[in-house]
Amino acid sequence: MKGNPWLGLVLGLLTPLVLAGETGVAARVNGTEISNFRLDRHFADYLRIQGRQVGAIRSPLAYKRLKREALQQLIDKELLWQEAGRLGVRVSDEELDASLAEMRAAFPDTQGFARALGEAGFDEPGYREYLRHELAASRMLDLLADYPLPGDEDVNAAYQSLKPQLDPTLDEARARSLVRQYLIGQRVAESREQALEALREKGRVEVLVGL
Repeated sequence: MKGNPWLGLVLGLLTPLVLAGETGVAARVNGTEISNFRLDRHFADYLRIQGRQVGAIRSPLAYKRLKREALQQLIDKELLWQEAGRLGVRVSDEELDASLAEMRAAFPDTQGFARALGEAGFDEPGYREYLRHELAASRMLDLLADYPLPGDEDVNAAYQSLKPQLDPTLDEARARSLVRQYLIGQRVAESREQALEALREKGRVEVLVGL
């Protein structure tokens, strides 16, 4: 099964889609605005995933590079969401219910779940819609990023090349299995990037912040 590039859906990493009163536009994707507020929230989450904090980044160049990466993620999500809408890729209410139930189970009670949503700027209906966007964008990427599974010849060539780097205590069957997974991971990453690049090329993206 293809993994998800974004959706380690944990409540500490919630980014609101739209909040009243936000000002400033960071980018437009085919006319749809990404606000500076949304970018700032996503940037904080992007750093948190990497175990970093804004105040700990001393280099202005590093800060700008990381913020560009966070903005690119938001742009890519919007491109995927729009493509999902164009092609009729949908997430059912049943799927949303299942995802929300799984997330609620991570909290000791419903009040804790509601409090986490509130701290992230959501009520439950708003988060439900956000989650629908995320899941549809992820599904769209999986549909676009098709790739051939590595054959035995591919695995054998990679195994011979990587053999000096593998744990010598592994039996050959286990080592070859790890090499196959490594090749699949490579192909997934490459095919996703190619799919995103194709969407970027045909989309109309305006970056309005100096990064």
